[in-house]
Amino acid sequence: MDVEFGFVAAPTGDLSLTDGETYDEVLADCELGQELGYGTAWMIEHHFSDYYPTPNPLAFLHFIAARFPDLALGTCVLVTPWYEPLRLAEEIAQLNALTKQPLHLGMGRGTAKMEYDAFGIDMELGRARFRECYEVITKALQGGRFTYRGTHMNVPKEIEIRPRTDTGKIHFYGALGASPESAEIMADMGLTPICTTIVNFEKQHEVIARWQARAAAHGVDTTKPIPLLVHCIIGDSDEAAVEDAKTFIPPFMQQQVDHYEGDKDHFKNLESYKSWSHVFNSMLRKCNPEAMPRWSQFQLVGSPETVCRQLERYVAAGFGNFLLHIATTGIPRAKRHNWMRRFAREVAPRYSSKFKG
Repeated sequence: MDVEFGFVAAPTGDLSLTDGETYDEVLADCELGQELGYGTAWMIEHHFSDYYPTPNPLAFLHFIAARFPDLALGTCVLVTPWYEPLRLAEEIAQLNALTKQPLHLGMGRGTAKMEYDAFGIDMELGRARFRECYEVITKALQGGRFTYRGTHMNVPKEIEIRPRTDTGKIHFYGALGASPESAEIMADMGLTPICTTIVNFEKQHEVIARWQARAAAHGVDTTKPIPLLVHCIIGDSDEAAVEDAKTFIPPFMQQQVDHYEGDKDHFKNLESYKSWSHVFNSMLRKCNPEAMPRWSQFQLVGSPETVCRQLERYVAAGFGNFLLHIATTGIPRAKRHNWMRRFAREVAPRYSSKFKG
């Protein structure tokens, strides 16, 4: 089976750009991605900070669907505890009706206390609200009239959402972080995981193995390609690529620390988020450029040959759908597009017949 390759469509570019101008950068990346043969444009959701201010991914994806009809559309991720689930189900159904391409909908509970506080939602309820929102969405998209009663979310009046829609091209995923417990929860819900490289390869492999074992016990299909969001920097040599990582990745790490308040260590006092305390302590260290050589080992960073070796390790671990994260803080368009072109021409054709080289 061909490996699937998409890209994270996120606002970035020269630091002098306005928010609106960074949205133009998203469209430029989508135009090139469609031209090169990438399969899916994946949108991020965040609120109230410099860290990817794209608060309504589905609205943005409506626009992308109209401009770039050959691209499948994805979210990485919709933070479902913050949504009214009926409205979210309707928006998904509407987008699905307007595109001929698949929808790959990653969903998660969110990790930014600042965002939870701004929405007035108790962060400790995130996991329960995530589950109930997903249950309402899937029930609604099945079609027909229904009600739902949960602890946090209810549909008391029997209704049917419109438009009615073909769910065969909608694929749901549940975000996995650093916790094997989360892997088992996603398996219990019947969700294929969507992962990031915030932990090292060994931890990532452990988390996926836990999901696969639990999913198999429930009779969940474990053969579907598992998406992985992974940074991609390609250079003429490993040394050149790591130098680019030293330039561009520490500001991105600092932006995450600022957005998630990672230096305040909220997470050790939140029972269902304790595993994140270690993650953000690690992220603080990665704000130092000298941490980049080790960090690069767990990404797709290096010469084309090195990137192929890194990629093959993740494929062997069970990943089959790669979200190339090229649009991080301050990376100019020329640099991003060079990496996208080189990956499409020098790496992807070895793993996918969709790319010609």
